[in-house]
Amino acid sequence: MLGLSYRDTEKVLTVLECPSGKSSIERDVATAGQKARQLHCQAPRLRVRVLGADGTGAAMAGLDAGVVFFVAIDGDRLLCVEPAREEQSRKVRSHVARVMAQVQAQELRTDEHPVYEGAVWEDHHRLCLTHWRKSKGKRAYDLYRQAVAADRLLEAATMEQLLKLLRLKPRPPTVPEELTCLVRRYINARRGLPWKVNQLLQHVERTWEKVSDDPVDPTNNATERVIGLTFKIRSKTMRGFKAMHKVVCHPYLSYFLRGEQGVCDLRKVI
Repeated sequence: MLGLSYRDTEKVLTVLECPSGKSSIERDVATAGQKARQLHCQAPRLRVRVLGADGTGAAMAGLDAGVVFFVAIDGDRLLCVEPAREEQSRKVRSHVARVMAQVQAQELRTDEHPVYEGAVWEDHHRLCLTHWRKSKGKRAYDLYRQAVAADRLLEAATMEQLLKLLRLKPRPPTVPEELTCLVRRYINARRGLPWKVNQLLQHVERTWEKVSDDPVDPTNNATERVIGLTFKIRSKTMRGFKAMHKVVCHPYLSYFLRGEQGVCDLRKVI
Protein backbone atom coordinates (compact mmCIF):
# COMPACT_ATOMS: atom_id res chain seq x y z
CA MET A 1 0.00 0.00 0.00
CA LEU A 2 2.98 2.31 0.49
CA GLY A 3 4.02 1.85 -3.11
CA LEU A 4 6.85 -0.59 -2.37
CA SER A 5 7.48 -3.42 -4.78
CA TYR A 6 7.10 -6.96 -3.49
CA ARG A 7 10.87 -7.36 -3.72
CA ASP A 8 11.48 -4.24 -1.60
CA THR A 9 8.82 -5.39 0.87
CA GLU A 10 10.75 -8.65 1.17
CA LYS A 11 13.87 -6.65 2.08
CA VAL A 12 12.01 -4.62 4.71
CA LEU A 13 10.55 -7.74 6.31
CA THR A 14 13.97 -9.37 6.36
CA VAL A 15 15.41 -6.40 8.25
CA LEU A 16 12.52 -6.73 10.72
CA GLU A 17 13.50 -10.41 11.20
CA CYS A 18 10.33 -11.59 9.48
CA PRO A 19 11.74 -13.13 6.29
CA SER A 20 9.38 -13.92 3.44
CA GLY A 21 9.59 -14.33 -0.33
CA LYS A 22 8.17 -11.81 -2.78
CA SER A 23 5.85 -14.44 -4.26
CA SER A 24 4.48 -15.23 -0.82
CA ILE A 25 3.94 -11.54 -0.16
CA GLU A 26 2.03 -11.16 -3.42
CA ARG A 27 -0.21 -14.12 -2.52
CA ASP A 28 -0.79 -12.72 0.97
CA VAL A 29 -1.79 -9.32 -0.39
CA ALA A 30 -4.14 -10.95 -2.92
CA THR A 31 -5.74 -13.10 -0.21
CA ALA A 32 -6.19 -10.09 2.08
CA GLY A 33 -7.77 -8.22 -0.82
CA GLN A 34 -10.29 -11.01 -1.41
CA LYS A 35 -11.23 -10.97 2.27
CA ALA A 36 -11.56 -7.18 2.26
CA ARG A 37 -13.84 -7.40 -0.77
CA GLN A 38 -16.01 -10.04 0.92
CA LEU A 39 -16.32 -7.89 4.06
CA HIS A 40 -17.23 -4.88 1.95
CA CYS A 41 -19.90 -6.75 -0.01
CA GLN A 42 -21.38 -8.32 3.14
CA ALA A 43 -21.85 -4.92 4.84
CA PRO A 44 -25.37 -3.45 4.85
CA ARG A 45 -26.20 -1.55 1.66
CA LEU A 46 -26.02 2.21 2.03
CA ARG A 47 -28.71 4.50 0.71
CA VAL A 48 -26.91 7.10 -1.39
CA ARG A 49 -28.11 10.51 -2.55
CA VAL A 50 -25.58 11.02 -5.35
CA LEU A 51 -23.70 8.15 -7.02
CA GLY A 52 -20.39 9.01 -8.64
CA ALA A 53 -19.05 6.79 -11.42
CA ASP A 54 -15.76 6.90 -13.29
CA GLY A 55 -13.50 4.45 -15.06
CA THR A 56 -9.75 4.08 -15.17
CA GLY A 57 -7.28 1.87 -16.99
CA ALA A 58 -5.50 -0.99 -15.28
CA ALA A 59 -2.08 -2.32 -16.26
CA MET A 60 -2.42 -6.10 -16.33
CA ALA A 61 0.18 -8.27 -18.01
CA GLY A 62 0.11 -6.22 -21.19
CA LEU A 63 -3.67 -6.42 -21.59
CA ASP A 64 -5.96 -3.44 -22.14
CA ALA A 65 -7.95 -3.80 -18.92
CA GLY A 66 -9.99 -1.32 -16.90
CA VAL A 67 -12.24 -0.90 -13.89
CA VAL A 68 -15.20 1.32 -13.08
CA PHE A 69 -15.46 2.83 -9.60
CA PHE A 70 -18.77 3.66 -7.92
CA VAL A 71 -18.55 6.11 -5.02
CA ALA A 72 -20.99 7.83 -2.68
CA ILE A 73 -20.30 11.52 -3.36
CA ASP A 74 -21.43 12.47 0.14
CA GLY A 75 -18.67 11.11 2.34
CA ASP A 76 -16.18 9.84 -0.29
CA ARG A 77 -17.27 6.25 0.39
CA LEU A 78 -16.29 3.45 -1.96
CA LEU A 79 -19.36 1.44 -2.95
CA CYS A 80 -18.00 -1.06 -5.46
CA VAL A 81 -15.47 -1.67 -8.21
CA GLU A 82 -16.42 -3.50 -11.40
CA PRO A 83 -14.11 -4.93 -14.09
CA ALA A 84 -14.98 -3.10 -17.30
CA ARG A 85 -13.49 -0.60 -19.71
CA GLU A 86 -15.57 2.47 -20.46
CA GLU A 87 -15.56 1.45 -24.13
CA GLN A 88 -17.66 -1.61 -23.18
CA SER A 89 -20.93 0.29 -23.30
CA ARG A 90 -23.39 -2.50 -22.58
CA LYS A 91 -21.37 -3.84 -19.66
CA VAL A 92 -20.82 -0.44 -18.05
CA ARG A 93 -24.47 0.59 -18.40
CA SER A 94 -25.57 -2.68 -16.86
CA HIS A 95 -23.32 -2.05 -13.84
CA VAL A 96 -24.60 1.53 -13.53
CA ALA A 97 -28.27 0.48 -13.58
CA ARG A 98 -27.65 -2.26 -11.01
CA VAL A 99 -25.70 -0.09 -8.56
CA MET A 100 -28.18 2.80 -8.90
CA ALA A 101 -31.00 0.43 -7.94
CA GLN A 102 -29.06 -1.16 -5.06
CA VAL A 103 -28.22 2.13 -3.33
CA GLN A 104 -31.45 3.89 -4.42
CA ALA A 105 -29.44 6.86 -5.67
CA GLN A 106 -31.30 9.98 -6.73
CA GLU A 107 -28.60 11.12 -9.14
CA LEU A 108 -25.74 9.75 -11.21
CA ARG A 109 -22.69 12.04 -11.45
CA THR A 110 -20.09 11.42 -14.17
CA ASP A 111 -17.80 13.10 -16.67
CA GLU A 112 -18.86 13.55 -20.30
CA HIS A 113 -17.91 10.07 -21.50
CA PRO A 114 -20.69 8.94 -23.88
CA VAL A 115 -20.98 5.53 -22.23
CA TYR A 116 -23.02 7.06 -19.39
CA GLU A 117 -25.54 8.70 -21.69
CA GLY A 118 -28.78 6.75 -21.52
CA ALA A 119 -27.59 4.56 -18.63
CA VAL A 120 -30.27 6.16 -16.44
CA TRP A 121 -33.15 8.56 -17.04
CA GLU A 122 -31.82 11.88 -18.32
CA ASP A 123 -33.29 13.77 -15.34
CA HIS A 124 -31.20 11.62 -12.99
CA HIS A 125 -27.87 12.10 -14.75
CA ARG A 126 -25.69 15.16 -14.14
CA LEU A 127 -22.23 16.12 -15.32
CA CYS A 128 -19.31 17.00 -13.07
CA LEU A 129 -18.94 20.78 -12.93
CA THR A 130 -15.14 20.65 -12.58
CA HIS A 131 -14.66 18.35 -15.57
CA TRP A 132 -17.14 20.31 -17.71
CA ARG A 133 -15.54 23.69 -16.97
CA LYS A 134 -12.04 22.37 -17.50
CA SER A 135 -12.73 20.67 -20.85
CA LYS A 136 -14.78 23.55 -22.28
CA GLY A 137 -12.38 26.18 -20.94
CA LYS A 138 -9.36 24.43 -22.48
CA ARG A 139 -11.07 24.21 -25.86
CA ALA A 140 -12.18 27.86 -25.71
CA TYR A 141 -8.67 29.03 -24.81
CA ASP A 142 -7.16 26.98 -27.67
CA LEU A 143 -9.57 28.61 -30.13
CA TYR A 144 -8.83 32.04 -28.63
CA ARG A 145 -5.11 31.58 -29.32
CA GLN A 146 -5.83 30.40 -32.86
CA ALA A 147 -8.03 33.46 -33.44
CA VAL A 148 -5.36 35.85 -32.14
CA ALA A 149 -2.69 34.20 -34.32
CA ALA A 150 -4.93 34.52 -37.38
CA ASP A 151 -5.90 38.10 -36.48
CA ARG A 152 -9.58 37.11 -36.19
CA LEU A 153 -10.61 39.69 -33.61
CA LEU A 154 -14.31 38.80 -33.56
CA GLU A 155 -13.67 35.11 -32.84
CA ALA A 156 -11.07 36.04 -30.19
CA ALA A 157 -13.58 38.34 -28.46
CA THR A 158 -16.22 35.60 -28.65
CA MET A 159 -13.96 33.09 -26.92
CA GLU A 160 -13.07 35.64 -24.24
CA GLN A 161 -16.77 36.14 -23.59
CA LEU A 162 -17.36 32.39 -23.48
CA LEU A 163 -14.57 31.94 -20.94
CA LYS A 164 -16.21 34.56 -18.72
CA LEU A 165 -19.54 32.74 -18.96
CA LEU A 166 -17.91 29.43 -18.04
CA ARG A 167 -16.37 31.01 -14.92
CA LEU A 168 -19.58 32.62 -13.66
CA LYS A 169 -20.14 32.22 -9.91
CA PRO A 170 -22.82 31.48 -9.00
CA ARG A 171 -23.42 29.57 -12.19
CA PRO A 172 -26.86 30.21 -13.77
CA PRO A 173 -28.94 26.99 -13.83
CA THR A 174 -30.33 27.84 -17.28
CA VAL A 175 -28.56 28.89 -20.46
CA PRO A 176 -27.57 32.59 -20.23
CA GLU A 177 -28.99 34.91 -22.85
CA GLU A 178 -25.44 36.01 -23.74
CA LEU A 179 -24.57 32.44 -24.72
CA THR A 180 -27.71 32.10 -26.82
CA CYS A 181 -26.74 35.26 -28.72
CA LEU A 182 -23.27 33.89 -29.41
CA VAL A 183 -24.73 30.65 -30.74
CA ARG A 184 -27.02 32.55 -33.10
CA ARG A 185 -24.11 34.62 -34.35
CA TYR A 186 -22.24 31.54 -35.62
CA ILE A 187 -25.14 29.19 -36.33
CA ASN A 188 -24.55 29.26 -40.11
CA ALA A 189 -20.75 28.88 -40.00
CA ARG A 190 -19.66 25.76 -41.88
CA ARG A 191 -15.92 26.00 -42.37
CA GLY A 192 -12.63 27.13 -40.86
CA LEU A 193 -12.27 28.73 -37.45
CA PRO A 194 -15.87 30.08 -37.32
CA TRP A 195 -17.12 26.50 -37.77
CA LYS A 196 -14.98 25.32 -34.82
CA VAL A 197 -16.35 28.18 -32.71
CA ASN A 198 -19.87 27.24 -33.81
CA GLN A 199 -19.40 23.61 -32.73
CA LEU A 200 -18.02 24.58 -29.32
CA LEU A 201 -20.75 27.13 -28.62
CA GLN A 202 -23.51 24.69 -29.55
CA HIS A 203 -21.99 21.98 -27.37
CA VAL A 204 -21.74 24.34 -24.39
CA GLU A 205 -25.36 25.41 -24.90
CA ARG A 206 -26.54 21.80 -25.26
CA THR A 207 -24.81 20.60 -22.07
CA TRP A 208 -25.26 23.70 -19.89
CA GLU A 209 -28.36 22.47 -18.08
CA LYS A 210 -26.97 18.92 -17.73
CA VAL A 211 -24.20 20.12 -15.42
CA SER A 212 -24.81 19.55 -11.73
CA ASP A 213 -25.95 22.52 -9.66
CA ASP A 214 -25.89 20.59 -6.37
CA PRO A 215 -25.48 23.14 -3.55
CA VAL A 216 -23.39 20.67 -1.50
CA ASP A 217 -20.94 19.40 -4.13
CA PRO A 218 -21.61 19.76 -7.88
CA THR A 219 -18.45 17.84 -8.86
CA ASN A 220 -17.33 14.24 -9.22
CA ASN A 221 -14.09 14.97 -7.37
CA ALA A 222 -14.94 12.48 -4.61
CA THR A 223 -14.81 9.62 -7.11
CA GLU A 224 -11.47 10.87 -8.47
CA ARG A 225 -10.06 11.03 -4.94
CA VAL A 226 -11.13 7.47 -4.13
CA ILE A 227 -9.61 6.20 -7.39
CA GLY A 228 -6.36 8.01 -6.68
CA LEU A 229 -6.02 6.94 -3.04
CA THR A 230 -7.10 3.32 -3.42
CA PHE A 231 -5.79 2.40 -6.86
CA LYS A 232 -3.68 4.84 -8.88
CA ILE A 233 -1.24 5.59 -6.07
CA ARG A 234 -0.28 1.92 -6.17
CA SER A 235 -0.67 1.06 -9.86
CA LYS A 236 1.74 3.82 -10.86
CA THR A 237 4.57 2.17 -8.92
CA MET A 238 4.21 -1.37 -10.24
CA ARG A 239 4.64 -3.08 -13.59
CA GLY A 240 1.10 -4.44 -13.62
CA PHE A 241 -1.28 -6.85 -11.97
CA LYS A 242 -1.15 -10.51 -12.98
CA ALA A 243 -4.88 -11.26 -12.84
CA MET A 244 -8.15 -9.35 -13.03
CA HIS A 245 -9.37 -10.46 -9.61
CA LYS A 246 -6.25 -8.88 -8.09
CA VAL A 247 -7.01 -5.62 -9.88
CA VAL A 248 -10.56 -5.56 -8.51
CA CYS A 249 -9.68 -6.63 -4.96
CA HIS A 250 -6.84 -4.17 -4.48
CA PRO A 251 -9.04 -1.03 -4.06
CA TYR A 252 -11.15 -2.83 -1.44
CA LEU A 253 -8.04 -3.72 0.57
CA SER A 254 -6.64 -0.21 0.26
CA TYR A 255 -9.98 1.30 1.29
CA PHE A 256 -10.20 -1.11 4.24
CA LEU A 257 -6.73 -0.17 5.45
CA ARG A 258 -7.73 3.51 5.51
CA GLY A 259 -10.24 2.42 8.13
CA GLU A 260 -12.78 4.39 10.09
CA GLN A 261 -11.18 7.57 11.44
CA GLY A 262 -7.78 6.10 10.58
CA VAL A 263 -8.28 2.81 12.44
CA CYS A 264 -8.83 -0.67 10.98
CA ASP A 265 -8.81 -4.19 12.42
CA LEU A 266 -6.19 -6.15 10.45
CA ARG A 267 -7.38 -9.42 12.02
CA LYS A 268 -10.37 -9.31 9.68
CA VAL A 269 -8.24 -9.73 6.58
CA ILE A 270 -5.13 -11.56 7.81
